[in-house]
Amino acid sequence: MNDGIIFQVDFDAPRKTRASSLSRSSRLRMLVGIWGLLMVLAPLARAGWVEDLPDKTVIHLKIFQLPDPSNPDVGAQADVAVIKELTRRFPAVFAERYRDVYKRHPEKYGRHCWDRVELVLHKFSGITIEGMGMDSGPLMAIAGGMSPDVIYVNFRQSDTYIQQGFLYPLDKPEDKYFSSLTAAEKAFRIHPKIMPVIDRKGPDGQKHIWAMPMGGIHGKVVLYRKDLLDANNIPYPNNDWTWDDFFAICQKVTDPGQGIYATIYQIGFSESWYWVTYLWSAGGEVIEYDNARDEWRAVFNSPAGVQALDFYTRLCNEIWYDKEGRKRYGYVLRDSSSENRRKWEMGQMAFYTTYINEKTFAQINPDITGMVAVPKGPGGHRGAELNSQMQGIFAGVKDPVIRDAAWEYMRFLDCEDAVRIRTSIQVEGGLGRFINPRYLRMFGYEDIVRLAPKGIEECFNIAIETGRPEPYGRNCQLVYDMLTKPLVKAAQMTIAGTMPTDPIQRAEFLQSILDEYAYETNEKMIGRVSPRELLKRRISAGVVLVLIVIAFGFVFRNIAKVFAPPPSATGVPTGWGFRKYLWAYVILLPAILTIIMWHYLPLLLGSKLAFQDYRIMGGSTWVWVDNFGAVLWDLEWWASVWNSVRYCVLVVSLSFLPPVILAVLLQEIPVGKILFRTLFYLPAVITGLVVIYLWKSFYDPTEFGVLNAVVLAIPALGYIALAVIFFLILFFFAKRLYIHQRYVLALVCLAAAGIVGWFFFSFALPILNQPGAHWYQSLLKTAPEPSRWLLDPKTAMFCCVLPMVWAGMGPGCLIYLAALKGIADDFYEAADIDGATFIDKILFVVIPMLKPLLVIQFVGVFISSWNSSAFILAMTGGASGTTVAGLQIFYKAYMYLKFGPATAMAWILGFMLIGFTVHQLRILSRLEFKTTGDKK
Repeated sequence: MNDGIIFQVDFDAPRKTRASSLSRSSRLRMLVGIWGLLMVLAPLARAGWVEDLPDKTVIHLKIFQLPDPSNPDVGAQADVAVIKELTRRFPAVFAERYRDVYKRHPEKYGRHCWDRVELVLHKFSGITIEGMGMDSGPLMAIAGGMSPDVIYVNFRQSDTYIQQGFLYPLDKPEDKYFSSLTAAEKAFRIHPKIMPVIDRKGPDGQKHIWAMPMGGIHGKVVLYRKDLLDANNIPYPNNDWTWDDFFAICQKVTDPGQGIYATIYQIGFSESWYWVTYLWSAGGEVIEYDNARDEWRAVFNSPAGVQALDFYTRLCNEIWYDKEGRKRYGYVLRDSSSENRRKWEMGQMAFYTTYINEKTFAQINPDITGMVAVPKGPGGHRGAELNSQMQGIFAGVKDPVIRDAAWEYMRFLDCEDAVRIRTSIQVEGGLGRFINPRYLRMFGYEDIVRLAPKGIEECFNIAIETGRPEPYGRNCQLVYDMLTKPLVKAAQMTIAGTMPTDPIQRAEFLQSILDEYAYETNEKMIGRVSPRELLKRRISAGVVLVLIVIAFGFVFRNIAKVFAPPPSATGVPTGWGFRKYLWAYVILLPAILTIIMWHYLPLLLGSKLAFQDYRIMGGSTWVWVDNFGAVLWDLEWWASVWNSVRYCVLVVSLSFLPPVILAVLLQEIPVGKILFRTLFYLPAVITGLVVIYLWKSFYDPTEFGVLNAVVLAIPALGYIALAVIFFLILFFFAKRLYIHQRYVLALVCLAAAGIVGWFFFSFALPILNQPGAHWYQSLLKTAPEPSRWLLDPKTAMFCCVLPMVWAGMGPGCLIYLAALKGIADDFYEAADIDGATFIDKILFVVIPMLKPLLVIQFVGVFISSWNSSAFILAMTGGASGTTVAGLQIFYKAYMYLKFGPATAMAWILGFMLIGFTVHQLRILSRLEFKTTGDKK
């Protein structure tokens, strides 16, 4: 407590005592202990509070980010020292600025002992999404009603936070927060280029100060590995280098065969973070503000945008061949993982784009790492990104005591005294040469300035002078999502070979791509929709709503019919028999009430969100059918629905049928049944997180990936043999069905044979179609290039499903193994007498006997496939054409806080699945459940 930081304790230690061996008193003590533990931990789940102790008053404050005292890193220890100094000074600061006021107004500030006050800071802990932690963490906490008192704010999200009412204005006259800062304090903390970001119009149209920067201003620079450049006899770049210089170095240094690339760009919805630098360096801009019309508009579809997109596409996707003749795409490793820093530290990348901090420069080894400004674009323009971490007070903080404490935390965190403490500790820790010389001179460390790596201060000054703030206009939370779309489309067309090669045609085509997505950005992000378009959407939305109401009425009518009590022998309705089956209904009551409370009640109460522009902090307005209209005419939504259909087909075909086949094989093998069952079940004991990381490593897009190592070792003849084997197996099934006059099923099986055969044969096609050789000469050759797996829209969805199949096939077959035990041997003996083959036994003995179980399993797999998106979120995050409807709804609601459109999407999705729901309920109502095995 003395350091002002709360540590988390893991209470999930494994319990070795079996529940059955616990006595009644032990169980009672355990329940009391758990209840007491919950009471102790309950305050940690809420935001700040004031605690009265016998001799003092403690103000508890929850902060989004706090340094870890156990981290031995010098920078972390410097931040810890600042926090300690804050908590040490707080009693005196409180006595000077607040104590008398609090005592005079107990009705406002509470009746506490204000003579002795302490401050305790708690670190916020919540759910985040990998690669989007700083974006997803605060938003999901706010949406869940668990927001900390001091929240993290970045530039692109700032408008959303302000317009949604998440931030408390810092310049209210009655609070005297921002106005209490002197001109010197403001100049020390706030760079002029950051001021427009924090001084903005709010929901009421009035300008306020909404956040305070911390850690100084950040400029984007490029780090380079001296060892890699030396190995290729390449001179080190200087601050005057250009795009052409950068591209030439990338061509020389890239060697995928050795795992070395020019740089790495993480793909996903925010890939355009890398491209914006090229846009600015070409002289373009992302969005502009029209003062006369008081609105923002997208302008990245300019000639500068075309130049930037052309260069970026060539850099990342240009087709070339290495010294071994392998086909390669671009000079940049485009990876879906967030391990780019690790690859840089391992020396596998020549360049690394990062931020340089105003106060502490990047901790680099000057012997192997250099730093340079971003390269100049056409016309000598240079435009790197300016950014800064910012913090604001959450508007949901109603207690003025907590709010005042939050301000004092924010005020001290980056003041001159705090910077002096950080500088002193970092100098003592041996990092003095990495500190901005400005602060070394300011705090009396002039003798260390000469030790700073040469050129870093100049590089930083260029980055700040030529930099531009990260886009912060209207709804710019979506800006990287919108800008990534043209990059993805251009990349796919380049890799597919459909991108024009003529410079004029290529420029015109890229211009059309940017125009398309600039229009979409103005519509979706800025909200510019013409009245005529709005009318069309409202009419279509009204029609769909009527259909939804009719469909759900039809469903409930059918449910009542399906589950109505059967009539008596005389045809008279029997009724529900409440008196006769009273205890049965009593037993069912808790389950029914639970379902109503946690399913149907939230469904009904949340339905109104579909007709609102919903705001978490209040002030929601009714938009009626506009949300439905926007969703119905959103091509992105329908693309996600199509992705859900693809995902459903893959999940059903790969996770429903294979366990059945595996169960039959495990049942029929003559020896080693226990061994094989154990081997197939083992993946089930691996946690889902391990499965995800394991398979993501398998999907490495280079030849060093496990799957690529296997695929590249198989010749074309091997894939053709696999295609023939699987085709013949399914063909024989189709043949037996045809002989027994099951023509429809035979046709379906034959189609499946063609699909599976084509799947394996498709791996051989790139080998057979290699230029300069006849197909028969290529039979023993291997694939000319590694597969891109998660990066390729053609394979990404399959790659997301495959780990589920691998981990779930063993447990999935257990229920079928149990069911197979219930099939009497008489059926098999009768089939043998009739001359049935092994395939006949499966088709006409096993499957008919397992049909009720198969129906139930199919229903479960089908429904879960539409609800499941966790593996996709973890594997690709929705990139490469894998954004399914469930993931789209999740992002829309919890990442972009568009709860109205998200709810409308959910209702439309439910409408599309309603027919299957009715059919499913009808089937389940007819099933009878019986035990299997010998009866005695």
